[in-house]
Amino acid sequence: MVKVCQQTSHLIEAVGARAKSYLQEESNISTRNISYDFYNVNNLELNYLTSIMAVEGHLDVLFAFSFDKNIAKKIMEEYTAELPSPNDNPEDYIEETVADLINIVLGNALGEFNIGGEAIRVSPPIVISGAKNIHKNKTAQFLTAELGTDFGKLQIHCIGPRELFDPQLNYIGEN
Repeated sequence: MVKVCQQTSHLIEAVGARAKSYLQEESNISTRNISYDFYNVNNLELNYLTSIMAVEGHLDVLFAFSFDKNIAKKIMEEYTAELPSPNDNPEDYIEETVADLINIVLGNALGEFNIGGEAIRVSPPIVISGAKNIHKNKTAQFLTAELGTDFGKLQIHCIGPRELFDPQLNYIGEN
């Protein structure tokens, strides 16, 4: 089970810092503020698009990066600026971009974060669209980092234990 411990809080802080760096360096988006909540999160409000990856190993959690529409669009525009832009559906590019972002940011943060020398496995990212609320039951734990920008918010959620939720973050209960 995920416990709000020094390892877990340091991990989400590392992921938040790496996300802030990525937004600045790769997307030209300055972060006005970053806030963390490790203890008082009872409800997660997912935004326009949410990319999700499972982290398996010592912590066994899910990470969800939830994007306001404007920030997701801005990241995609910067990410694809040098590519020819066909008249395809831009929503497809936005979804691919937010999936790539969680993969890059979480991968880099985990690569710098040693959890007792154990191998850490991650799932491929999936993306869900549309606003959604997730309520915490008594055995689940939610930790959150929120990055505020001029283009909206990026929320990073650490959700655990992983086995309580399906890949779309629906509560499935104890196994």
